[in-house]
Amino acid sequence: MTSPLFIREALPEDAAAVWAVQQAAFLPLAPRLPSRPTALGEDEACWRQRLECAPRRTVVVHVGDELVAAGRVDGAAPQGELKRIAVHPAWQSRGVGRRLVEALEAHARDLGFVRLRAGTRRRLPDNRAFYERLGYRVVAIEPYPPGIDDHTVWMEKDL
Repeated sequence: MTSPLFIREALPEDAAAVWAVQQAAFLPLAPRLPSRPTALGEDEACWRQRLECAPRRTVVVHVGDELVAAGRVDGAAPQGELKRIAVHPAWQSRGVGRRLVEALEAHARDLGFVRLRAGTRRRLPDNRAFYERLGYRVVAIEPYPPGIDDHTVWMEKDL
């Protein structure tokens, strides 16, 4: 990395950049899945509304002036859920995702969470391995919605 990472809470004016990173991160997954990732159905307006209505839930990572990753924590204490963990493909496998999740975990602790849950698709074993490296353990595997040949792998970590 040529510039240091800067991590902060997202602001409503970040909506376009967060949406763009999410699209860039999730689009390459679509050919590997039997159904389109639901993240690809969200738009910039959805993100703007989320950032206006749920302050302090989304974290972004910048390298220099470029927003390269974003993710959020949903739920109510004591257990939250990591959602929409997205790292721009140009920045994947460079430690950005790890730093993003670590920042979200610290943020979640500040919000009163004691456990976080993350869900990934069975057909995305690299995602499962990523969370396992960060200390998450598989707690359940559930069928994906009816009619879709996939499963959700649920993982948890005590904070």
